[in-house]
Amino acid sequence: MRALALIALGVPGCVTDPGEIDAQVGYRNGLQEGEPNSGERGSVMITEVMWSGSVTDAGVWDADDVYIELKNESARPVNVSRWHIDLQGVRQVVWRVPQSDLEIPVGGRILIARKDTGCFPEPDLLMPDLGFRYGEPFRIVVRDADERLMEPAGSTEAPPFAGGYDGRVSRAMEKIELMFGGRGSEPHAWHYYSEAEVDVVNDDRIALECRKRTRGSPGRANSPDYSGAFSTGAFE
Repeated sequence: MRALALIALGVPGCVTDPGEIDAQVGYRNGLQEGEPNSGERGSVMITEVMWSGSVTDAGVWDADDVYIELKNESARPVNVSRWHIDLQGVRQVVWRVPQSDLEIPVGGRILIARKDTGCFPEPDLLMPDLGFRYGEPFRIVVRDADERLMEPAGSTEAPPFAGGYDGRVSRAMEKIELMFGGRGSEPHAWHYYSEAEVDVVNDDRIALECRKRTRGSPGRANSPDYSGAFSTGAFE
C-alpha cells in the first residue's frame, strides 16, 4: 500500500501545463502568406551535393562554386522559409533560409548555391557561407522552422561518399533514386553523377561554358545509378 501511495502522490508532479496554444510550437500548415510549412522526417531530402566545385570547359577549377539540392518527397508543396541548414565537419555553418514565398512543389527540387556568378547562374536560393574543404568529411542537416529533423547527408567521420574532381572533370554526389527509404547518412545511398543518357535533359541549370567538365543535375532529376550498389533493388 505504501508503494501505491507514493506512485499516486507522484503522478500530479509529472503533468505540466503546456500553456496557451499561441505559446506552443504547433504544426505550420503554410496557409498564411509567407508562413513556412512544418515538415516530417524524410519529407524534404538532400538529393545532390556538388562539394568539389565547378570546372569550365577551358579547364578552370573553382573549388568555391558549390551547391546542394533539396527534393520534396511529401504529398503537398512545402515552403521552406526559416528552415535550418547546418553544415558540420571541418567547416561549421548554421544557415537559415530567408523568408520568402518560394515553395518546393510535390516531387520538385530547389537549387541552393554559394554564388550565382559561376557555373550555376540561376539558383533558387543563395547560401553565401556554403563551402567544403576538398575531400574532408562533411555532414549536412536539414531541419524545419521549428528545428524538427528532416534529413542528414554525409558523415563527419568519413570522406565524402561520392563525387569529386579528378583534375579534369568535377562530378556531383547524387542520391540513388531507385532506392526505397535510403538514408542520406549511409554511403551506399549515394553515387557519382553518371554519363548515362537520360530521357530529359538534366544539366540545363549548368552554364553552357561549363557543361563538358562540370557533371551534375542541379535542380533536376538525378542521373541513373550504375554503381552496382545492392540497395538499388535492380540489376543494371
